[in-house]
Amino acid sequence: MTTIELLQKSIDHIEENLKCELTLSEIAEIAGFSTYHFCHKFCDNVGMPVAAFITKRRLYHAIYDIQNGRKIIDTALIYGFNTHAGFFKAFKREFGCSPTKFLKLNSAKKPTLVNLIREAKIMLTQTQIRQLLTHWDIDAKYEIGTTFIAGGKEKSNDTWTIGEEYVFKTGKNIAGLKTHIAISRALEKSGMVAACPVQTKNEEDFLIEDDRYYVLTNRIKGGFLTPEQRYTGDRFAIGKNYGEAIGSLHKILKVQDSNLDVNDNNLLDTVIKWALPETKRIMEQWGCPLSDEFYKDYIESFSKLYSKLPRHVIHRDPNPSNIMFSNGEVTGFIDFIISERNIRLFDPCYCATGILSEADQIDGGFEKWDELLRGIINGYNTKCELTKIEKQSIPYVIYSIQMIFIAWLADKEIYKSVALQNRKMLVWLWENKDKCFRAL
Repeated sequence: MTTIELLQKSIDHIEENLKCELTLSEIAEIAGFSTYHFCHKFCDNVGMPVAAFITKRRLYHAIYDIQNGRKIIDTALIYGFNTHAGFFKAFKREFGCSPTKFLKLNSAKKPTLVNLIREAKIMLTQTQIRQLLTHWDIDAKYEIGTTFIAGGKEKSNDTWTIGEEYVFKTGKNIAGLKTHIAISRALEKSGMVAACPVQTKNEEDFLIEDDRYYVLTNRIKGGFLTPEQRYTGDRFAIGKNYGEAIGSLHKILKVQDSNLDVNDNNLLDTVIKWALPETKRIMEQWGCPLSDEFYKDYIESFSKLYSKLPRHVIHRDPNPSNIMFSNGEVTGFIDFIISERNIRLFDPCYCATGILSEADQIDGGFEKWDELLRGIINGYNTKCELTKIEKQSIPYVIYSIQMIFIAWLADKEIYKSVALQNRKMLVWLWENKDKCFRAL
């Protein structure tokens, strides 16, 4: 059995015995590991320590039982919490509020089994990568390197550098990959450096095995800037570089708009019908509610502006990790997997919020961010002149992006710290709107 299958056995045992006393040695034995190795393998694959996982599963089952009529104190005792206070403290740490408040704002779902096998990320060894690369006519001696995501904080599990010339990537979103290829080729024809596919020996753009694609692309020179490089240099100039690059990208995408088959998204609809009500509920649940004025201003003001905003195919994910620099200049963009047709203002605003998400890594980062934002907007405007309506819409597009993130992250356990950061960002943006947006 694989490690994932063995860990699944231990998870199934935990799920079946949440009302019983569970010990680490007992659970490790089920998986066939020593306690020490089990703890490390469990945390690496599940994303949290064993004890935290057990507590989380007990809380999810408990709140469902409480919703269905069982008393809080009785439920707490059944699931192994010795006191009401201990249960309340654990619940608030997980959900941000008391069980009573949670059930006023939410409908607890019946807990489903954790299927680690289904959710497991692919783990390729260097030997497996080299075997897959035999489908391409390249030098087998290339060094295989690690890539990083989330501003360099996390190692990617699906992308590797192959020497200095190539990047090797795998995934399951084949439709998204085809979008990336179409856009990359359009950019290359227009003279912009892009991560185009290297054809296999069978003259295919990518390889498919077991519903998963494998693609080799040329490697764009350089790397993404670190938060320190963005925040401690000439912030306006750095922001301007980002803005000019996105503007240059958009000029090409606008020309190619009718030739690209992508999803068409209505940002205002997405927010009004889903992200805004979810954000309102989540912010209340986690004790950081925004005033009614925020929601009223957003709905009334952005609804009047939205229909007048220019739209065409956009990158959709121009976060700072997807924009490459070399010697202080942008060399290209990567990852058009989720590109769509949307308002063009989305991309420069998304880049700005991506930089803001790293502000707390820098001393005084939040106070310095407005210079980066002004640089991005100024740089974009030099390439794609913004209309008066677009300039008025910048705060609302940024609020939209934050609300979408907050709503999307609500039930993503592995991104709990990111969810907290995005809630903090939205509150800060609203409270500092005059400083952030007055000079745009």
